Amino acid sequence: MAEIEVGDVVLARGTTGRFHAVVSGVRLGRLMVERFDGRPAGPLSPRDVMTVYKPAGPPTGEARTKRLRPSGQLRLDLE
Repeated sequence: MAEIEVGDVVLARGTTGRFHAVVSGVRLGRLMVERFDGRPAGPLSPRDVMTVYKPAGPPTGEARTKRLRPSGQLRLDLE
């Protein structure tokens, strides 16, 4: 399982069912979360977390691989 950090979005299960929340802190091994639906949530055990959504960050405009350019050493072989 991924490490859960402050600011991560989680899908967790509680007494009322599953819910999405953002982690606002960690205290005594429990996660303090703010639910997206505005309902109150107490401290959450890490084993009640079903999925962790991590931010991917902004896309970069750079290509991951270098573009290859033809050089004078390349020749076409038609044999």
